[in-house]
Amino acid sequence: MKPNFLIFVTDQHRADWLSCMGNKRLSTPNIDKIAQQGVLFEKAYCTTPLCMPSRATMWTGLPSSVHSARTNGVDLDHKYPVLPQILHDNGYHTVSVGKIHLKAWHMSPERGNQNITEYDPALLPECETVWNEKKCRKLPEGMWGLDKIHFLGGHGNYCFGEYMQWLEEEHPKAFQALRTKESSKKTTGKEDNYYSTLPARLHYNEWIARHTIEELEKCPGDMPFFMWCSFPDPHFPFGPPAPYCNRFSPEDMPDPIAWEDKREKMNELYHTEYYSSRGEESIDGGPCSYSLEQVKETKALAWGMVQHVDDCIGKVMEYLEQSGKKENTVIVFMADHGELMGDHGMYCKGPFHYEGLLKIPMIMAWPGHLAQGRRELELVSLLDFMPTILELAGIAYPEGRIKAWEGPYAGKKLYPGSPLLGKSLVGLMCGRESEGSDSILVEDDDDIRQVFLRTLITQEYKITVYSKRTYGELFDLRNDPEELNNLWDEKEYQKIKQEMIWKLMQKLIQNQDRTSRRIGIA
Repeated sequence: MKPNFLIFVTDQHRADWLSCMGNKRLSTPNIDKIAQQGVLFEKAYCTTPLCMPSRATMWTGLPSSVHSARTNGVDLDHKYPVLPQILHDNGYHTVSVGKIHLKAWHMSPERGNQNITEYDPALLPECETVWNEKKCRKLPEGMWGLDKIHFLGGHGNYCFGEYMQWLEEEHPKAFQALRTKESSKKTTGKEDNYYSTLPARLHYNEWIARHTIEELEKCPGDMPFFMWCSFPDPHFPFGPPAPYCNRFSPEDMPDPIAWEDKREKMNELYHTEYYSSRGEESIDGGPCSYSLEQVKETKALAWGMVQHVDDCIGKVMEYLEQSGKKENTVIVFMADHGELMGDHGMYCKGPFHYEGLLKIPMIMAWPGHLAQGRRELELVSLLDFMPTILELAGIAYPEGRIKAWEGPYAGKKLYPGSPLLGKSLVGLMCGRESEGSDSILVEDDDDIRQVFLRTLITQEYKITVYSKRTYGELFDLRNDPEELNNLWDEKEYQKIKQEMIWKLMQKLIQNQDRTSRRIGIA
């Protein structure tokens, strides 16, 4: 019998924002329980530190330079098979509740933002304007191979989708308060922070948990299921509902890494065009203009959001156990990327590849089938998620090979094997002779500000190379885990730097789109 899959995903969630990852002040007992029953990957990384590229990687098993959603605002190319579709085609009942984000939420004028209501909602199913204009009430059936979809887009006071429709219809006063921000009390920080007066029972995290439970109840008994339960938190704006907004005191929050010298030790990119172009008040990544007190207040709110998500996951897990469906269900907890949160003077996201941004929580559990209570130190990434799920399901990737039709290669398969670049983690989780990746490649393209960079991570070192710039970063992760000392220009590390650049070049060659099949000789 094929296993079920229950996938919990959070947004912009640092790896160290879990008590099972060593956080002594933030308690996440329900996520910790999943780790106790499975395998916790301590060195898991995203491959692009942005929402859309990371989520596209989860569902395609391909890096952002291949699946086309290389940065936020670039839709996923439909030519690639996605995980729910593959599972659906192989007899799975597939459901998504919450955030998907494989299509752009905001359209540029070039794509018709000025006349957005004239568009077919089927072409722009995740666009905020289409939902707010009430042209779209549900995502198209069968989209991405999903049998059922309960969609939520956006975050905090700026969310949209089916949740907002439900809130408007069932709790109009709460809807109005959320839309007009009357449910929010200002903080001492910036515009993206607030103390919410919205009760937790009306929050979208609770809505996601309820719908996940309802869909689990409805799952056909004769079919395995794939349940995608995706929470938009703890992504900014940071405004957890009551009482979670008061769970942590800003004064008790630990200082960010390298906060005191944030201006002096920033890389050259920080001091030049990126810093000036983003501006001091930018909230979507880059240099942080917050005071230390404001950063701590922000972190306290973010941790409240994490605790709320943990409680919601606990409700889903309680139902799974009571229903008897847990026995044959693979449970995964992971995030799309991390958050800088003041480390090295940075906030949110941006082209600054410190560990807080790149490292993600990743846990997989299947009691009775996979190892329990194991902490894995091999390098893994989001590229490994899809091949792992396919192996556990006993399903081969749909290769779709094309044979040459003439010449010396007539009749031969010219595209052998699967295009997936990640590794199945089943061997690691079963104790078999198996290894993780020798390195992780992180891709990052900021089209707006023309900042393009690539980072390679090994067990010992991390190197970052920027396009058209002579500077970069080289960190010794074993001896300098907080990344305080950039070794790029240090004479005694030039050999290591060249070796890392060589490894980076090899990885870039591997990360090519080879899905276009040769059918003959030119």
